[in-house]
Amino acid sequence: MSMVPQQLMTGLWREFRGKARHGAVALAATAALLAGLTGAWGPDGGTYRPDGKTGSTEAALRIVPAGWERPARRWAFPFDPPAAPQGDGNQALAVNTTDDSLTYSAEFDLVWADDGKPIATRNEAYAFANCAGCTAVAVGFQVVLVEHQPDVIAPENHSAAVNYNCVECHTHALASQLVLTVGCGLSDATMEQLSALWDEIDEYGKNLEDVPLSGIQARLEAYKAQIIAIVHADPKATGHGGTTSTETGTGKFPIT
Repeated sequence: MSMVPQQLMTGLWREFRGKARHGAVALAATAALLAGLTGAWGPDGGTYRPDGKTGSTEAALRIVPAGWERPARRWAFPFDPPAAPQGDGNQALAVNTTDDSLTYSAEFDLVWADDGKPIATRNEAYAFANCAGCTAVAVGFQVVLVEHQPDVIAPENHSAAVNYNCVECHTHALASQLVLTVGCGLSDATMEQLSALWDEIDEYGKNLEDVPLSGIQARLEAYKAQIIAIVHADPKATGHGGTTSTETGTGKFPIT
């Protein structure tokens, strides 16, 4: 699961090269054209339709100078933004700077480590808010299954929920991680069970907006218990042991 990127469209300028005596007519025509486009497409980004109405299935044409780029969103907090996840890292990042709104980020990740290399994967959930009457929620869930146990297993699990210059705002962050060694491998039947369960978990992660954070945490703990039970029931998974780590944050760090 990933956060959705915003598309940016650019248009082309058209240059009127008419004679001087036609200048006033050209300017008037240009103004009328732009006014017509504004009414046809509207400020909401809907697409043009012959009846003058708008839809939201495609991005609208915008007339802007060639090479123009939308300015980057201002970072409103007195600390640097978290670094992007590296390698097998998983990160949920919810940043809300819009009054009376909800920003939600949920990232669920399954990692299969079978190369014997050190395990140092990171699972992170960050919720930051700088607005009024707003909410930011981040949920990061990661499961790491380790085959051929390496010499070093040092996973990291982090969460932070920060309110900065907020009025009646809420931030909630939940980072939940399971790292489980599975010995020399799993049977096909066990792999099928895990695959089916992960499909269920992944689908659950797509619809969390109306679920209380306590309910999400309880469900994720239940999923972790199911994964452990499936692995432990496999006779091929010899010499396995597991570690779990959960860290949560709920509006912990108000900064004013």
